[in-house]
Amino acid sequence: MASGPSSQTRARDLDRVNACSQLDAAYADGQLGAGEYHDRSAQAMSAKTLAELNLLISDLQLPSAVTEQAPVRTPGSPRRALRIAVACGAVIAVGTIGLALTGQDGPDPVVTPVPAQVEKPLAQPEVAVPAVEPIIVGAAQPLTQDGIYALFEQYRQTFGDLTVHELGLYDKYAILSRTAPDAPEKVDRYDFRGGFKSSGIRTQRLPGTGEVDLAQVNVGALVALIADAPRLVGVPDGTIGHVLLADGGKGPTINVYVYDKAQTGGGYLRATLGGDVWQVNPAN
Repeated sequence: MASGPSSQTRARDLDRVNACSQLDAAYADGQLGAGEYHDRSAQAMSAKTLAELNLLISDLQLPSAVTEQAPVRTPGSPRRALRIAVACGAVIAVGTIGLALTGQDGPDPVVTPVPAQVEKPLAQPEVAVPAVEPIIVGAAQPLTQDGIYALFEQYRQTFGDLTVHELGLYDKYAILSRTAPDAPEKVDRYDFRGGFKSSGIRTQRLPGTGEVDLAQVNVGALVALIADAPRLVGVPDGTIGHVLLADGGKGPTINVYVYDKAQTGGGYLRATLGGDVWQVNPAN
């Protein structure tokens, strides 16, 4: 019999999605707060190995129905059939650092718009999500000033406005969600890699979450914030995991997540769309 995957086995997209389904179930069950749920989901979507994924779900209490339907392969165990895929919302983050955002003055913790219950994927979206053909103009660089301006302009040309439900910026791509035009209680997800393309994923938006007007973003201040974030969170040699623009219920914020050099920890900061920092959660 072939040996199972090792701790350094590269994760597949299905492994990441199945980890998200288990996080969904834990959030619905009250085991994770909104902030920690968002951060773990974001990390899961960008995890590179099975070990990283299993670290995110190892402390959860989940019914066997969930873990058997949506298994994440573990080191030393044979592969099992993957029969369910519940996608994390943008947040992607869009994903990055498993730090719980506790209640503080200011906006509520930013929440990725993912359903608060595990849903089986639909063979087709409940209502067909309009396909957006990608316009590839070269490698996307959404963490640079030129890349952000280009993304915003293509967004306006593609969708006709600058309103987004949630936007996650990564080094080479972006993930975003928009309120479904025919179902305001739901959001549709799109990917950006030099052009926009529908992912075909539609999820329930969490109550109380708002919209972000990208026209209000001070791009120069955002770029400066990205450059200074490692120093501000106490990891001067760290790297940016991702930047999340979202409204958790009390106003839109910019959230910058930083990895340490070993990518085993880090910190994050939150700022207004104008770039004014109002919360810093330093690295441990």
